[in-house]
Amino acid sequence: MRKLIAKAALRGPRRVLRKPLAAAAVACAAAITAAAADETANVAANAPPPSPPPAPFGVFGADMPAAGRFILSVAPDFVRRSGTRIGTRGVSSEYIVATTPWFVYPKLNLRLVPQNTFFATETVGLAYGVTNDLALFVTAGMIEKNIDMLTFKGAAGLTRLGMSYTGTQSPTDTTVAAVYRIYQDDIHRVQINLGLTFPTGGNQNSFTLLQPDGTYATSRAFYAMQLGTGTYDAMPGVIYAGHLDKWSWGLGYRARLPLAANPQGYRWGDLHQFTGWFGYSWLPGITTTFRLAGSTQTPIRGTDWHIFGKAQAANPNYYGGQLVEAFGGAIISGKLIGYDSVSIAIEAGLPVYQSLNGPQISKNWQASMALRIKM
Repeated sequence: MRKLIAKAALRGPRRVLRKPLAAAAVACAAAITAAAADETANVAANAPPPSPPPAPFGVFGADMPAAGRFILSVAPDFVRRSGTRIGTRGVSSEYIVATTPWFVYPKLNLRLVPQNTFFATETVGLAYGVTNDLALFVTAGMIEKNIDMLTFKGAAGLTRLGMSYTGTQSPTDTTVAAVYRIYQDDIHRVQINLGLTFPTGGNQNSFTLLQPDGTYATSRAFYAMQLGTGTYDAMPGVIYAGHLDKWSWGLGYRARLPLAANPQGYRWGDLHQFTGWFGYSWLPGITTTFRLAGSTQTPIRGTDWHIFGKAQAANPNYYGGQLVEAFGGAIISGKLIGYDSVSIAIEAGLPVYQSLNGPQISKNWQASMALRIKM
């Protein structure tokens, strides 16, 4: 009997102790669960939003790197021009030399007419995500411009003398820009951007042309054949973009506004660019795009008096106008072959409307591509 009483006495305190231990364990588990939930919520709140489908190659300010990440891009671009327009009307070389006065001495007509130009640009860009909503961009590169120039014989008349094949090359102007996302939800986003160009490209390049008297002369190249502007230009812009399921779309505006004349005494006209696009993602990692782009630019303001050739491109009034182009493109991600950090973008387009301050050589086509590497 004494043994049974002793055992009962021992069991009582153990049962009493088990209840507070169990309660403490439950409370501890609840605290751990709550802390884990808070940490998960914080991570989710600070995580970058899911990446939307990429915008077309020719749209700046729509795609941004994630916070703390870099994107390196290498982008060649090619532009071909030929044929001359006055407004929307195409005119012949003979018409130009018969009717268009020389800017320097209007009693004489022009004697040189550009037939073709080909511009090739190689741009290197680096983007960095400062936060999920702010990114910085820097671009620079090299550019080469080639021109085929027809020379007419003598001070007047319609006799063709011969062709010149010449060009210029140098670094491009450098651009620094910031993109800031001011709104985003599950479908829509709005981003503003502001850039500044630095005059690192040459704007005193020379070339050699056949003259109407049969000799060759070397002089400062025409405005269009210079590789840089010589000015600091502000580049403000805004982008709206959206996506739903496999479809994406957007609208954009960007300007290039010279802040003052360059040391040579001129600045390019104000440039305003507008764009709108649709995209469709066929597979994760393959998106095709269609884009319309329009631009308007005023003529060059001021004059570089070292540019004086008897050609339309030597007249600062024969620059600018209105242009509408249609572009098709594709963005292909390396995730298809196991390289998610690499992508390739391509885009090519043709003008559908041109009204040029002319006579001015008109645009035929443009093609671009980019290799992008996320780091």
